[in-house]
Amino acid sequence: MKVGRIKRPRPAMVIAVIALIVALTGTAFAALKPHSVGPRQLQSKSVTTAKLANSAVNGAIVTRNTLTERNFDLSQMGTVPAAVHADRVTDSNAVNGHAATCPQGATLIRGLCFDSSSSGPVLGVKAAADACAARGGRLPTAQQLFSVRNVINLGDGNGSHSQFTDSYFYDDFEPFTVVVNASDQTAVQNEKTNKITKEVEILADYEYVCVYQLIR
Repeated sequence: MKVGRIKRPRPAMVIAVIALIVALTGTAFAALKPHSVGPRQLQSKSVTTAKLANSAVNGAIVTRNTLTERNFDLSQMGTVPAAVHADRVTDSNAVNGHAATCPQGATLIRGLCFDSSSSGPVLGVKAAADACAARGGRLPTAQQLFSVRNVINLGDGNGSHSQFTDSYFYDDFEPFTVVVNASDQTAVQNEKTNKITKEVEILADYEYVCVYQLIR
């Protein structure tokens, strides 16, 4: 049997094969160039935590407002520097540097400080109001004073043993005020104006209790 001779490839074929190999190799190298791998080349969930370098994800990379409390292990986080005392009260007797207790001789009732005992009597509600202002307080309203009648001795209502309040009004052009005692609150005439001389006559003398704000 006669075996035929194997024909050598033509030069043009050799050059074409070499060109094909170079072209394919060049594509492989191109895929390894920096920034050549993008979202289209990555499969879903192909980049895992183990493949990330330390500090690879930082504030410059994370989009603002995309992280929530679900993304953090709060038990591993320390205390915010501005809130190091948030778990306790540093000084229960001070708020913003001001004393948060009642002044001496006053009793805390429903968030306000009332004199523990009454003063006076004085002639007229204005004199009582001025006395409270000099102490850093004021006369209470009729409602405030009546609400504490079971805590503070407001008098029995006999004679001057009732307390002035800040309620001050006119009825037929004559000033009236409201006084409070242990059992009642009553409107009494406080002043009278002489129609001829126009002089004001103070008619009522009663005791008074001052009220103060808790934070001073």
